[in-house]
Amino acid sequence: MFVIYGILFAIGLLISREWSPVFILKAFVVSLVPLLLISAAFFAFGALNHEYSKSIEAKKLEFVPDEFVIVTEEELDEYPVLKKAIESPGEYFSANPDEWERTIDFLDEKGACEIKIGNDYYIIFFTTA
Repeated sequence: MFVIYGILFAIGLLISREWSPVFILKAFVVSLVPLLLISAAFFAFGALNHEYSKSIEAKKLEFVPDEFVIVTEEELDEYPVLKKAIESPGEYFSANPDEWERTIDFLDEKGACEIKIGNDYYIIFFTTA
C-alpha cells in the first residue's frame, strides 16, 4: 500500500513540477491523511463483519456420548437459533452476537456441548469468521 502511495506521490510531484519543500510537505500530508483514514475504515468494516459472523450448528449423534446434558423443550424455546440448528442438523445458522454468547453461556452452565433432547443426542458447534 505504501509502495503504491510512494509511486503515485512521486508521479504527482513530477507532473506538478513544484519542488519547494513546503509544497512537498503539504502534498505529503494532504494525500497521506485520507489514505490512512480510508485504510482505518476498511479495517473497522472488517472488524464489524467479523463481530457479526457467528453461527451455530448441531450434529445428530448416532451414539450415546460419555458426557451429555438434558435440555428441555422449554429451555430450547429461549434459544431460537439453537432450536433451528437442532431441527435441521448439519446446517449452520447465523446468530447475532448476543444470542451466540447467551447460548454458549447456557451450555457452559449446563456443563457440556453434547445435549439430549427427547431420545436424540446432539453435539453443538459454535463458529466465528
